[in-house]
Amino acid sequence: MRIKFCGTASLADMRCAVAAGCDALGFIMGVTHQSSDYITPAEAAKMIRHLPPFIEPVAVTHLQGTEDLIRLVRDSRCTTLQIQDTVEPSEIGVIRDALSYIQIIKAVHVMDRSAIATAKRYEPYADALILDTRTQEKLGGTGIPHDWDISAAIVANSTVPVILAGGLTPENVAEAIRKVRPYGVDVHTGVKMNGVRNPERTLAFAREARNALLNPGSRG
Repeated sequence: MRIKFCGTASLADMRCAVAAGCDALGFIMGVTHQSSDYITPAEAAKMIRHLPPFIEPVAVTHLQGTEDLIRLVRDSRCTTLQIQDTVEPSEIGVIRDALSYIQIIKAVHVMDRSAIATAKRYEPYADALILDTRTQEKLGGTGIPHDWDISAAIVANSTVPVILAGGLTPENVAEAIRKVRPYGVDVHTGVKMNGVRNPERTLAFAREARNALLNPGSRG
């Protein structure tokens, strides 16, 4: 099970996630809605220079303009772009042409069953989808789970990898994985204590996620 820790805002956050054996780190940049732990592309680039091999740096952003997105990736030195807001599929192709090395993840907000059609719309253009929760104020990082039955239907019919996000914690991630069977999971607020990424909760999340399908009878 692949694991991404999002909202990496300091070297301490980065080291905490690396120690837990993460596969990817999310750096939140270019925000237009309420968000915590956002940083500048220059700050992300500085941290990424200290990132060990085999861990993917992901630019997580609310930006929608093609040129803004291209500039963000270049300035941050990330190798994956996670688009949280609405961008036309044709514009994703423009970004890919400009950044031939980039992997593109498109967020699909699972608010009702219309998310199934949205996921199908973006499938041909994205390298992966991430199923998240949103509110009027936030495009992610809500700490609110969504309907895992809908997520499971998207995963079952997707031709690209699907990452599960939205309200995941060490306490519910194993159940979520067994229900949805995603390619990977993504967590932000669920491993925090007092507003800071907590080493014990980060380790517990990684352990529960990786063991979820090895112990199908347990509940995390």
